[in-house]
Amino acid sequence: MTARILDAAEAEFMASGYEAASTNRMVAAFGGSKATLFRYFPTKQALLEAVIRRITARGQARVSGVVGQEDDPRAWLTTFVTQVLSWILGDDALFLGRLGIAEGQKLPTLSGVFHATAGAPLQRQLAEQLERWTRDGRLVCDDPAGDAQRLFDLAIAGAVSRALYGAERLAGAALADHAAASVALFLQGRAPR
Repeated sequence: MTARILDAAEAEFMASGYEAASTNRMVAAFGGSKATLFRYFPTKQALLEAVIRRITARGQARVSGVVGQEDDPRAWLTTFVTQVLSWILGDDALFLGRLGIAEGQKLPTLSGVFHATAGAPLQRQLAEQLERWTRDGRLVCDDPAGDAQRLFDLAIAGAVSRALYGAERLAGAALADHAAASVALFLQGRAPR
């Protein structure tokens, strides 16, 4: 039942945003009742948080599969950045970004949920890999967590901003080129000397 409710809620939130989303339309879409909806999710905000967690779990599943190439920082980082961008520039993740911009002031917990379920785990995964390469002498990262944040800023934040504001949405070869160039620039500052 919760999967049907979340399918209906995700579609409704994506079509209407948070404020205009109708629990009546959600109920009609999943074929239940408001009592059933609110038994599983006591508030509209709780329902939205569950949708955010669901979307970020799908993204985490796509990105957590970066295995192999651990001996080659350039290859691993390029694959990682490409997978993160491929997910985060998709319709569902961009919806979350737009929602955060539009509703963030009214619903401040939303950005915390998104960061806790998407941003923080991805940055932690990256920081752990940077730390391993530093121990192995492949990179020089005095602050792996800070360097993970900086690589996110360099490779991901600008691409996401451009997509959110309709300027450009990287895909295919352009996305791969952006990932490779960002990683190359990052590695210039972190290569052992």
